[in-house]
Amino acid sequence: MVTAPSERELDRPAPVSHRFFARAGAFTTVLLLLAVLAAACGGDSDAGGPPPTPAAPLDGELTVSAFEWGFEPQAIALAQGEEVRVVLQNHGSILHNLKIEEELSADVISSESTGPLSADKGELFVGADGGQRGVLVFVPRAPGTFVFYCTIQNHRQLGMEGVLTVE
Repeated sequence: MVTAPSERELDRPAPVSHRFFARAGAFTTVLLLLAVLAAACGGDSDAGGPPPTPAAPLDGELTVSAFEWGFEPQAIALAQGEEVRVVLQNHGSILHNLKIEEELSADVISSESTGPLSADKGELFVGADGGQRGVLVFVPRAPGTFVFYCTIQNHRQLGMEGVLTVE
């Protein structure tokens, strides 16, 4: 036999189940993780800070480290008319490359890439598979400031970009 609840039972708030708190906790955790990820991915962390100090070749050679998602150094200084050997050392686990804007007038001596990508004739480009290295040798002919970046889809947007200055 089913009995109707008494007035006293009707005035009492309904009990909250443990599932409610488990779901609310999981939802809060997901929101917190999304906020942390958004902060980590949002914008340039160096914005407003001092520009990176440019690295210069030593005895005509400069090593640029590539990794997920950046280059080190982020700024390079070269001398006009002097041959430079840029070694792209990929410390990442996936393919990366380094391309210098076409606006830089230069004589490309050689480009030796590892992995599936290679330079077109005269292109300032070198690629390296994860854990590998590539070498680009060239002579910059005109002064100016140029951008270098990784051409793999979205890598540039994720921070794989730097500045090359020829003086």
